[in-house]
Amino acid sequence: MAQADGHHPQDPGSTIRAFVEALDVEDLIMRFDVDFDAPMRQADATGMLRLARAHTKDPAAGARGVARRVGAHWCEIVQADVGYELLSALQLIEESQRDAERLMAWHTDGALDPADVFPHYALARWHDGVGRIRYRLGSYTASRRVFGTAVEVAERAGLWWALPDLLSNHTRAQFEERAQAAREKDGGTDVEAFVPPMQETHDRILRQADEHGVDTGSVPDGSTPLRHREFLRGYSNALHNLATALRQAGEVQESLRVTARSQALSEGLDDTYRVSQSLMNQAFCGDRPQERFATLRDIGRGEGERARRGWERGRRIARQNLAKLGGGPAGLAELARLLDELEDDAAGTGRRAGLDVDFYAYTVRAYREAAAALPEAERPGDVLDRRIKMAESVREAIALPVYKRAYAEHVRPAYLRAIGKEVSRGGRRQEHLERIVSLVERSSGRELLDLLASSRPPVLDRPAHPLPTRADTDETGETGETEGIGETEGAEGAGEADGTGKATRGSRLPALRAQAPDPETMREMRELLVERAQQYEDHFLHHPLTSATHDDDIAHQLVQYTLNHEGSCVVRYFRFGTSDAPLNGEEASAPDSLGIMVCRNGLLTLLPPIPYAEVTALARQVSADLLDEDSLAPREETCRRIWSLLVGPFWESADRGGPLTHLTLIPTDDIFAIPLHVATEPDDDRPLAARVPLSHSVSVAAFVTRGRHLLKKQLMEDDDDLAALLSTDRRATGREIVKAGWRAAHVHVAGRVPAALAGRIAGEFGADWDGLEQLVSVKPEFFVYAGHGVYVDEPEASGPLIHLGKTDMLSQFDLALRVSLPRNKLTVLGACLAGQGMGSEGGDVLGFMRSLIISGAGAIGVPLWSVQDSAMVSTVGALLRGSREALEPSSTGVFDVVQVLHDHYRESMETAVSVEARVDRLPLALYL
Repeated sequence: MAQADGHHPQDPGSTIRAFVEALDVEDLIMRFDVDFDAPMRQADATGMLRLARAHTKDPAAGARGVARRVGAHWCEIVQADVGYELLSALQLIEESQRDAERLMAWHTDGALDPADVFPHYALARWHDGVGRIRYRLGSYTASRRVFGTAVEVAERAGLWWALPDLLSNHTRAQFEERAQAAREKDGGTDVEAFVPPMQETHDRILRQADEHGVDTGSVPDGSTPLRHREFLRGYSNALHNLATALRQAGEVQESLRVTARSQALSEGLDDTYRVSQSLMNQAFCGDRPQERFATLRDIGRGEGERARRGWERGRRIARQNLAKLGGGPAGLAELARLLDELEDDAAGTGRRAGLDVDFYAYTVRAYREAAAALPEAERPGDVLDRRIKMAESVREAIALPVYKRAYAEHVRPAYLRAIGKEVSRGGRRQEHLERIVSLVERSSGRELLDLLASSRPPVLDRPAHPLPTRADTDETGETGETEGIGETEGAEGAGEADGTGKATRGSRLPALRAQAPDPETMREMRELLVERAQQYEDHFLHHPLTSATHDDDIAHQLVQYTLNHEGSCVVRYFRFGTSDAPLNGEEASAPDSLGIMVCRNGLLTLLPPIPYAEVTALARQVSADLLDEDSLAPREETCRRIWSLLVGPFWESADRGGPLTHLTLIPTDDIFAIPLHVATEPDDDRPLAARVPLSHSVSVAAFVTRGRHLLKKQLMEDDDDLAALLSTDRRATGREIVKAGWRAAHVHVAGRVPAALAGRIAGEFGADWDGLEQLVSVKPEFFVYAGHGVYVDEPEASGPLIHLGKTDMLSQFDLALRVSLPRNKLTVLGACLAGQGMGSEGGDVLGFMRSLIISGAGAIGVPLWSVQDSAMVSTVGALLRGSREALEPSSTGVFDVVQVLHDHYRESMETAVSVEARVDRLPLALYL
C-alpha cells in the first residue's frame, strides 16, 4: 500500500542486509570487551555477529575467517559466563575448539602476520574465555593452564592492552589451584598467601601502564582511547582481585581503599559487572552492607538510572544477603522464595542456576541460619527437606565429573544428616530399614551409576603426550627382561614363602605407593595425570551424562535378591551422622558413625553403629602395614582387627539360616582401601575369603539394579578370547596365562610373550598403544594385566598409574575412555595396590575399579597390597583354568567365578600355617 508521500515502505530485509554488509566484524570483536561486555550489552554484540554470519565456516576466508569465528565464539562464551549458562559455554567451546587449535598452530609457527593484531587477539581472548569457564566449574588446574596460554599468546603478539585482564585471571587461578590442593590435603589454606602474588601482578601492570602511557590515576571517559580503556578494565580486575585477597587476609581498610579505586575506574568505564563486584566486596568488608547490597539489587532498575543493565546473579546474591541481614520471618520468607526460584531453575532444560552449586548451597545454609534463629515453635519443618532437595537438584544439574567435587562439601553432609536422623528413630520395622537403605543408595555411588546409565561413550584417540619409561632397568634394578619365563615346571612356586615364613621383598610386586621416582619423573607423571584427568572431564563436559534415576524400591529389590538366591547374604556398610557444624539453635553435632545393614533370607538387619573414627584408625593401620618394608602386606594383628571391627558384628546375622553360599560386601569411603577378604577371626586362622565364597560390590544399585550380581555365574564358550597386557620383568612375570588351559587360537598378548607360548598364540603385539588397541579390538571375554605402576601423590593431582610397557603410563582415565570391554566376563588388574584409591569423600568408587566398570569389564580382580608374583600367578591361573574346565563334557558350561576363587583360596590354606603366610596366598579382592 502506497504511503501518503507516494513512496513505498522501505524493505526491512534490505535495511538489515545493508547494516550487516556495513558491519565491521573484526572491529566489533576488538571492541567487545569495553563497549559491550562492560555495560552488560553482550547480547547486542553477539546478535550482530550472528546476523553477520561470523560463525559460519568460509574456506575462502583463510586464517582471517578462522580468527573471526574464534573471536565470535569468544564473545558468546563471555556472554554465557556472565549469565552462568555454563552448559551453553561448553557447547560453544566444543564448536570452536578445532578452529582455535588451527589458529594456535599458525600463531606458534609464525604463519600469522605479527603486525596484524586481530588473529592473535582473538586467539588470546578465546583462551581467556575458556579459562573463565574452567574456573567457574572449579577446575583450577585446567583454568590455570589455559589462562597461561592466553598470557603467552598476548605476550608474544605484543597485546599489551589485553594483558592486565589475562594476567589477573591467571594469577587468581594459580592461587585457587594451590588453595584447592591445600584444602584437599589438610583441610585448610593460607589466606594471606594470596596477597603477594596479586600485589606483584598489580605492580607489573602499573609498570606496563607507564611503558605505554596509560593514565591509571584518572577516571576514564568516552574520550579515552579504546586500548587504554581495555587496559584500565583489566587493571580494575586486578584491583578487585587484590582487594578480595586483602579482605580475606583481614586487611579490611586496605581492601576498601583498593576497592574504591577499582570502583572509580569501573564507573568511568560503565562496567556494571565490576561495579557490582566492588559493591559486594565493600559489603563483605562490613562497609554499610545493607546499603551496598540494596544498591546492587537495584542496579538498572531505579529511577534516573543510566541505561545500565543489571547483573542477574549479582541481584540474587544481594537478595540472599539482604534476607540474611534482615533475618526474622521476613528474611526467612525471602530466602524461601529464592530457594523456590533456584529449584525451578534447576528443573529446567537449561539448568542455569541449578549448575550454580555454591550459590544454591549458600542459600540453603542461609535458610538454615534464619530458621535456627527463630524461636523453636516458629521454625519451619522443611529445613532438612530443603537440604535434600538441594542435594537432589545439584546431582541432577551436575552430571559432569568436574562438578562432583562440590558433592562432598555441599551435598553429602545433608544426606549423612538425613540418614542419621532416620537411624536415630530406632525403628526395626522392615519398612523403616528399607528407607535407610534407600537414603544410603541415593547418597553414594551416584557418579558411577550416571556413567552406567549413559550410552557407552566413544573411545578417545590415544594420548597426544605419552610418558615413556626412561630407565633401561626394571624396578628391581636388574637390566633386561627375564628370558624363558614360564618354561620351568616349578615356576609357579618360585620365590614363595614356606608355610610359616614371609616372602622375600624380591618376590613381591613393587607397591605403587612404595616407589619413589626422582622429582623430575614425578613432575612429568603429575602433568600426565592432570592432562588425562582434564581429557576425561572435557569428554563428559561436552557429552553430559544421563542422570540415573534413583529407584525408591532399591531396598525391596535387595530383599528379593536374597530371597531368590538361597544362601546369599549382602552386607552394606554406610556412613552417617551430624558431624557437619551445627548452626546456633540447631541440634548439637555428633561424630560420624559407620552403619552396617545385613540382608539375609529377605530380612534386613541394622546392627549397632560403630564410631567412624575407629574405621579411620583401621584404614591408617592397614596403610602403615602396606608401606612397612618389613611386611608390605596386612599383618596378623591388622587382619584380626578387620574381623573384630568390620566382620564380627555381622557374622552371626550372616551365618544363620543355613549354609552361607555367597557373601557380598559393599564398602564405603575408607573401607574401600581395607582388604576385607583377609579378615581373620581371633579363634580361627582362616581368612574370610577362605571360609566363605566372597565377593564385593560398589553399591546395592550396581549389584542388584544394574545386574552385576549376574556376573557370579556366566556361560563359557569355546571361542572365548583371552587378552593379556604384559608389562613384565623378574617380579611381574606374566606366567598367569601359561597354564590356563586356553586354546592358543584365542590367546592374544601385548608385551613379552612367555617362552612357553611364543609362536603358538593368535596374536603377539608390542606393549604399547598399538598393542593395547589390538587387544581391545578382539572384544576379549577375559582380560589380564601383569605389570607395575606408581602412585602419584602431588598437590595438584593424585592417583595410580600403571606401565604400558616402556612406551607410556596408563591412568584410570585411560581405562575409562580408551579401553572398551563390552563382552568381558573377567578382568584381572595385576598391578600392586591397583585396588587402592577407590574411596572418595562423596562415597563414590574411584580409581581403576570405577574405570574398569565403566569400560564394560565383568567380574574384576584387583590386589590391595604388594602381593607375591607366585600367588598372583597361582590365583589368576586357577581362575582361567576354572573357566575352561567349565567346558569339559562332565561340566555344565557355567563358570562360577566366586566359587572357583573361594575353592582355590581354601585349598591354598592347606600348606600354610601362619596367618600372614595365608594372607599372602589371597592376592585378589573380587568385585562384581
